[in-house]
Amino acid sequence: MCKRLEAQSRNDECFGRLLFISVTSDGRTERDLFVNVIGNSLTVHTMQGLPATPLTPAPPGLILTHPSSPWKVVRSMLGFVFLVLIIVQVSSVAIFAGILDSDFDGDIGPSDPLLTLFGSACLIPCVAGFAFLRRPKLTHIIRGTESVFGLTFNMIEPQTAVQTPVPVVVEHHLVRDSAPLEMPPGKHLWWLFFGGVLISTLFMLPMLVVGINLFTGSLFVLIAIPAFVIGFATPVFAWWSTLNAYFGLPTTRRLAEWMLIAGMVSTIPAILINSFLSPILLNGIGIESVDPMSIGFGMILFLSAPIGEEICKAAAILVLARFIDSPRRGFQIGFTVGLGFALLENSLYVMTAFFEGEASAISFAFTSILRGIGSIPAHGLWTGISGYAIGWYLTTRRVPFQNPGYTVATESIEPKADQAWMLMDNKGQIIQQSATQFSEPIYIPRWMCSSREEAFPLPKNPLLGVGLAILFHAFWNGSAWLIGILSEDSNIALQFVLVFGWLILLILALWQITRRILPTALS
Repeated sequence: MCKRLEAQSRNDECFGRLLFISVTSDGRTERDLFVNVIGNSLTVHTMQGLPATPLTPAPPGLILTHPSSPWKVVRSMLGFVFLVLIIVQVSSVAIFAGILDSDFDGDIGPSDPLLTLFGSACLIPCVAGFAFLRRPKLTHIIRGTESVFGLTFNMIEPQTAVQTPVPVVVEHHLVRDSAPLEMPPGKHLWWLFFGGVLISTLFMLPMLVVGINLFTGSLFVLIAIPAFVIGFATPVFAWWSTLNAYFGLPTTRRLAEWMLIAGMVSTIPAILINSFLSPILLNGIGIESVDPMSIGFGMILFLSAPIGEEICKAAAILVLARFIDSPRRGFQIGFTVGLGFALLENSLYVMTAFFEGEASAISFAFTSILRGIGSIPAHGLWTGISGYAIGWYLTTRRVPFQNPGYTVATESIEPKADQAWMLMDNKGQIIQQSATQFSEPIYIPRWMCSSREEAFPLPKNPLLGVGLAILFHAFWNGSAWLIGILSEDSNIALQFVLVFGWLILLILALWQITRRILPTALS
């Protein structure tokens, strides 16, 4: 277990000299001028007669320092994305298909036990890896206070010793990993997204111009994997960074990751509903749903998908209900859950764009950009509305228990050991800390957030909130599908203008609605 450098302070009048000691995973200190920490060595074994220092709770107001690493959360979440992608798109689909509809024709049966076994075989190692990577993380803190009543050699169970040049009283604590959510600036992620899409498109354009040959195929293979990652994941992280910057809510990196993961996992029941249960139900009542131009396919788009997906995402918010302390926090969790759902959904759409052959450059660019600025924030906004309403319900229903004759103590506003933190650069300079980050007013540009007078009210009842999210989702999907149906017999130029023109109108409407919802969500 790695024991980190947490802080160093001096207050001779009250506490004496406080040393927050850094210990590496091999038992050596990073600041040997203060102490010498010995672990699993002969010295420790030969001095077992010394009393061991017991583990104690961390004192209130303890401030933990963390090295600044804004790209760390992006790297770690990309690993989870591919792990969950296998669970959702390979294991879950194979298991459901093997049980319900192995030939994917929309009718019940035939069952295929081999397909179910294959999905289960893929699922088990993925779930084991997921559990291992998301295991609880603790930080071991060793503190030394200079005192005439202390010792120069202190034992810590099981086989660690702290040696100091002066007598110190040693304490050590286990605290939860409280590293704050730190994201790269949104503009950096947007530059990476648009620049990456442009470069990837240029690499794939030769296939469109001269066809597929050894040279153009080699360029495509060279750029396919980085283009896929940039196209489906970068816009989600860009919106996530923007949300974190403007909401001004203290959020640990681990909690923020759980929000995104909850959204990704909520795609599993959504796939069961949209890909299996709804087609089977529609075919059972005589409505064909395989043809994209059929009414059954449209019903899946504007009924099954909005209802199933928004309910699944609302259930993911409820899983995180214990972290919701305000409607604002509910909106934040809902928006992040929506981004997690869009992350998995977007990967499927971007991957499909690569199967357009010589036209992959055009399909990839349009799919990545339109979904990056449209469908991804739309998922976040719809689920954010549900989260806001759930937040209102939870915060107004939580009445503290009180016995007659007793008063309920108010909660202290002092930072707790797992909440107070500092971020430090590689030179040891403090670049951010919890004591000041959330006390300053947050400025949001007018193009992104309207005034309070122009703001739209949001529902405070969870059923109304989820219902409004379903309504927005249904209009988005249904209107886009209907435009495609109406323009089916038109020439290709008119069809292009109608379909993409309507998508642009939807994106502009989404932007205006977001501007007028944010003042209410942030109040």
